[in-house]
Amino acid sequence: MNQLLRVESCERWREQFLTYLAAERRAAVRTLETRRDDLLHFAVFWREQENGELTRALVRRYISSLSRDGYAPATVNRKLASLRTFCKYMLREGALLNDPTANLVSLKQARKLPRFLTVEEMSKAMQVPQPSTPVGARDLAILELLYGCGLRRQELVNLNLDAVTAPRQYLRVLGKRNRERLVPLGRAARTALQNWMAVRANFAKTIPDETALFLDAHGRRMSAGLVYHAVRRALRQVVPVEKAHPHILRHSFATHLLDAGADLMAVKELLGHASLGTTQIYTHVTPQRLKAVYQLAHPRAGKETDPEKNRQVQNSKS
Repeated sequence: MNQLLRVESCERWREQFLTYLAAERRAAVRTLETRRDDLLHFAVFWREQENGELTRALVRRYISSLSRDGYAPATVNRKLASLRTFCKYMLREGALLNDPTANLVSLKQARKLPRFLTVEEMSKAMQVPQPSTPVGARDLAILELLYGCGLRRQELVNLNLDAVTAPRQYLRVLGKRNRERLVPLGRAARTALQNWMAVRANFAKTIPDETALFLDAHGRRMSAGLVYHAVRRALRQVVPVEKAHPHILRHSFATHLLDAGADLMAVKELLGHASLGTTQIYTHVTPQRLKAVYQLAHPRAGKETDPEKNRQVQNSKS
């Protein structure tokens, strides 16, 4: 039986656990918020149980209740992962004698292909912000970095002025678990950054020593929420609203690179993935590439007779 028997005793450990994640594991703010919400949700369920002991049976009932309440398998698995991490921490600290989440199997979930925008859609989106205005220059630079460098939204929020290397050839990005990577800055991103830096001082008047690369109207570091709305303003004029969010730019970055023949390992490093398996979700085949391969390879496809066109198709395949 566990030493930790009641939910009331868990609250102190929960706060210590979150402090541990922030201080020792360098967990992102979003991760800390998610872990806290998941553990609080479990605590509500725990309090409702007649037998308040923390047991494997309690965790199993909780997981079953999530499925009955209509939570998606991915959400159920995430909540179980939060509990697993928490219980392992308490086990290490001596608050538990055994792990009630040990060997619990995650739910099977369908593997969804990541949504992405076409090159044409991206081109149209970049024309929405007006770089002649300070806000437009900032928003265009945000779009160009998210798409041109494949950044996560929080990675962009965390960028400081010194993240841009001289002479603006690379961007120094601090990713998950404090993993640093250098991402090349393309011509469009460099131009957008240069235009933004020319007007950034207009935003920084109230807080002149703010080191953040992107600022809000009050001269403070832009929040993740403001970045979301800036991206949404541009994308919703080009694509359906369900596709108008910052992370789809990262998906588009990876998809377009691989479609053009980029090496998978190189894309992994550019995205800052720890595992190649995570990057492999982007190896889906777009309809355009599928058609090109079919036209080149199938004997009855009516292949192009122009050698130059055939060469272009071959390059898109490689």
